[in-house]
Amino acid sequence: MLTPNTALAAIVTQSPHAARVLHRHRLDFCCGGGKTLAEACAEAGLDTQTLLLEVLQAPGPASPESSWEERPLTELADYLVERYHKPLAAEFERLIALARKVENVHKDKATAPKGLASVLVRLRDEVEPHMEKEEQVLFPLIRAGQGHLAQMPIHVMVQDHRVVAEALREVRRITGDLVPPAEACTSWINLYKGLEQLEVEFMEHIHLENHILFPRALA
Repeated sequence: MLTPNTALAAIVTQSPHAARVLHRHRLDFCCGGGKTLAEACAEAGLDTQTLLLEVLQAPGPASPESSWEERPLTELADYLVERYHKPLAAEFERLIALARKVENVHKDKATAPKGLASVLVRLRDEVEPHMEKEEQVLFPLIRAGQGHLAQMPIHVMVQDHRVVAEALREVRRITGDLVPPAEACTSWINLYKGLEQLEVEFMEHIHLENHILFPRALA
């Protein structure tokens, strides 16, 4: 039963389809997932009951499968690699190239997202070795049933996730909250759409690790 006192992370764990609702209202359910819905709404100036109703009414999958809280950890680790890790390298290159193009073509405009490409390069350079460490060290430990020995690597991974969250906030600042200005060309609009999708997927990705994979592995 979801209530105003349910933590954001627990909401998404129980109802994964609610992630898009929370993201739309800019509620951080990954690194800020420990806050209750009521606390998060109060900070954001949102009505808790209205948002709770929206979460409860969000369409879910036609035939819900078993929760990640119940499925094998090896399956979750494989899913994270296939669903999030593998596509990310190509998407980073696409977005960095688009950002450089937009910054160069529109450099004389006040609304140009100056410095965006540099932030994305820094984020990529943080994330790629992070994922490599997960795939080569942490996930093999978890697959071998030795996750309880991984307290220090998991602590490092969680700290890395906070760095990602900070970079995403910087992207929001540079891009005016990812809202294309009136003079935005097609490339500019597509860049901001891609960045919003990147943000959504990072939040889902980090949520699955911080609030499901890591606690279950340590237990």
